[in-house]
Amino acid sequence: MPKVLLINPPQRYFIGAMDFDTYVPLGLMSIAAVARGNCEVKILDCLVTEFEAKESQDFILYGTPPAEIEKVIQNYRPDIVGISVPFSAQLQSAIDVSRICKKVDPNIVVLFGGPDASVRYKEHLEAGYCDYCVVGEGERTFFEFVKASPSKDTLKNVEGVAYKLDDKVVYKPRGFIEQLDALPFPAYDLTDMNLYLKNKYLYLNRTPIHKNSITIITSRGCPFGCTFCSVKLHMGQKFRAHSPNYVIKHLKLLKEQYGITNFHFEDDNLLFDKPRFHQILDKIIEEKLHIRWDTPNGVHVNSLSFELLKKMKNTGCVSLTISIESGNQRVLSTVIKKPVKLDHTIEIVKHCRSLGIRLIAFYVIGFPGETIADAEETTELALRLFRVYNVSPRLLVATPLYGTELYKECLKKGFIRQDLTDRDFAVGTQIYGEPLISTGDFSKEDIKNIIYRYNQALKKEMMAYAMRNPIYALRKVIEKPENLKKVFKLGFINRT
Repeated sequence: MPKVLLINPPQRYFIGAMDFDTYVPLGLMSIAAVARGNCEVKILDCLVTEFEAKESQDFILYGTPPAEIEKVIQNYRPDIVGISVPFSAQLQSAIDVSRICKKVDPNIVVLFGGPDASVRYKEHLEAGYCDYCVVGEGERTFFEFVKASPSKDTLKNVEGVAYKLDDKVVYKPRGFIEQLDALPFPAYDLTDMNLYLKNKYLYLNRTPIHKNSITIITSRGCPFGCTFCSVKLHMGQKFRAHSPNYVIKHLKLLKEQYGITNFHFEDDNLLFDKPRFHQILDKIIEEKLHIRWDTPNGVHVNSLSFELLKKMKNTGCVSLTISIESGNQRVLSTVIKKPVKLDHTIEIVKHCRSLGIRLIAFYVIGFPGETIADAEETTELALRLFRVYNVSPRLLVATPLYGTELYKECLKKGFIRQDLTDRDFAVGTQIYGEPLISTGDFSKEDIKNIIYRYNQALKKEMMAYAMRNPIYALRKVIEKPENLKKVFKLGFINRT
């Protein structure tokens, strides 16, 4: 039986990035849960194992030191190593781990998987970063890969795996998993869950209820076509979901076995099937789960109503994240191609305020087709909704992620450099990220100036908020003095 090591590599945080936080590696746990019938499997999460933070040049490397990673590989002697590449900006860390594997034993078979490998598998294979790439959902693909053994002769019938053969990249697509309930729960038993639940970095900057918490994903795929989103490239546009009974069993397992009471629903479109979602909420009430939950990845505003929000509140929802994106309806409809009406969004904001549900909103500026005046409408809306309804703003700069419609448009029209690096994308995707796009309507410097003016105005709003809520502000600074610095550096309060 082959020995498999699944690795969540260290991460690089460049200057200007938000503070580091860690997460439970559900992707690797899900792959392990399916694969372990064919192999002996071990998970090495470099974000919690022998953890250290080391400054290097213009970034900080968080995670297991290279020497410790090498030691684990030497001691375990895996036949196959699967390395997660969750973001393009973190590719270099995956490359470094791959090199450690080959240093220990050149015969170790190295696979890359995750969103980046799904989009850029050809580039990675041609560069020699790895031996194989798992494209798209990994559970069944990896299971069959291990079963077939790493022989290119026997792999020719395995769908979802990309590899080089006679100097050509070979790839046979695999359809998406239709019946998600056929998948087992993630292999939580293959890790020490206390390393996460007692970790001070756990979802620290991701959610207001980060303590004693875990991400849960109840569906896959998003049918919408936002130009900047890369989800459909690795999870598809067809919505597929676990049944309400499966979801409730999963929640109960995590609560009863690990004492977890805070949950982060990270679906790409949690509310797409509203009858299903209502059933989940009804069952949470029937089972008397008494949990708290939020949606850090955001929910689609069109699916929200006062009645639904009220039921969500009654089942333990304490915080919602929505993607407002733009304060200009034309930009929303024709540039971003997001089917949302701003009037409805404002109504939802008012409902959340009246129900006492904390609200966080994403805004994005700097799209091709947008003007300076359009971008300023967005920042003005963000300031107004914070001032009037306490909606915490997260202002981002449009970043053309690999393979998206936005990326293709920017390349074709010369709106971005041809030689953008992974570091450029890492810095660009941060809060107040470095602009990468320049069009005839605005320059990168124009976007920087808008962000600067917005940030100065938001600081004043933050001070006014603190004056209106002095006890709250004092408590937050006493609990964590660096919160005061965050207010001025990042321009938002993480209300817990």
